[in-house]
Amino acid sequence: MKTFSQLSMLILFPLLLAGCTTVRAPEIPEGQVTGFEECVAMGNPVMESYPRQCSHNGQVFIEEIEEVDSPVSQDDRKPCTREYMPVCGEVQVQCIKAPCPPIKTTFSNRCEAENADATNIADGVCEDEAPNPEGACLSFDGNWLSDSQECEGMSKEQCETLGGIFNECASACRNDPEAEICTMQCVIVCQF
Repeated sequence: MKTFSQLSMLILFPLLLAGCTTVRAPEIPEGQVTGFEECVAMGNPVMESYPRQCSHNGQVFIEEIEEVDSPVSQDDRKPCTREYMPVCGEVQVQCIKAPCPPIKTTFSNRCEAENADATNIADGVCEDEAPNPEGACLSFDGNWLSDSQECEGMSKEQCETLGGIFNECASACRNDPEAEICTMQCVIVCQF
């Protein structure tokens, strides 16, 4: 009995030691890591940012992101306000078989049209195109309700500009006819 326990200890002890040792990545001289991919391949920590960053021996390597083909690069875009002053602009589209004429598109404001690389920009909604109430609602931080075609939080002036019906004190339960309990509060709503 004693020999069996001694024998098992002799076998288990090296196995336990092997399980407790850590495997380290081979040390690479600092000059051999020259980019983000090499840094990651070496098992170095990666910061989940955009673009991602990897650190090796005090050096930080930044992931190179390929540019997506767009008419206006991210660097050329300017920040836009969320005001709703509609403009009509023409946007070039790609057709498969033949060149296509530009399509008239209504933008929330001139800045957004310029960032989309629109041409022939003119004030107002495009002719033969109804205003986009959902886009307008979201552009000034309203809450769009698609089932009832309403925008909560839109001002009276903005609502009337879009041709909506303004209600400064709509019921909070107006869209739930089966509500058993309803709070007594006014909700500012523009209905389309």
